Amino acid sequence: MKTIIFLFLSTFLTFAKAQEKAKDTLFFSYDSQYINTHIEIPNHFYIEDGSGATVGGFYFTGVQEMKNYKTKKREINLKEFIRSSKFYNENRRLKLRDYDLWDYLKNYVIFLVKTENGKKSYLQVEASFEIE
Repeated sequence: MKTIIFLFLSTFLTFAKAQEKAKDTLFFSYDSQYINTHIEIPNHFYIEDGSGATVGGFYFTGVQEMKNYKTKKREINLKEFIRSSKFYNENRRLKLRDYDLWDYLKNYVIFLVKTENGKKSYLQVEASFEIE
């Protein structure tokens, strides 16, 4: 009986894995005026419009840095992307719907692109959300 259950689960998991859709990639320009970090948690990148570290909310979590990454995709201005999205409303007290933004971006591979001295470095991040 255990063998049958094991075979069923392994077959189901293999089939489910094969059905996963490849994620698209987004490249956002790193803007130190819009993206904030805190000394206590340097691997978290908070955006100006988010709820921030004080009440939970949306942030990016660093995964890995890549120096020699090559891509032909154009970088997107993160601030313009967020403020022109359906997740942002200038007329609300909390302007950004953090959870909805996270729910949307979790389906993408995301890079923050830093340009220093004419050289680009790519920081792969994941969309994250926490409730405090």
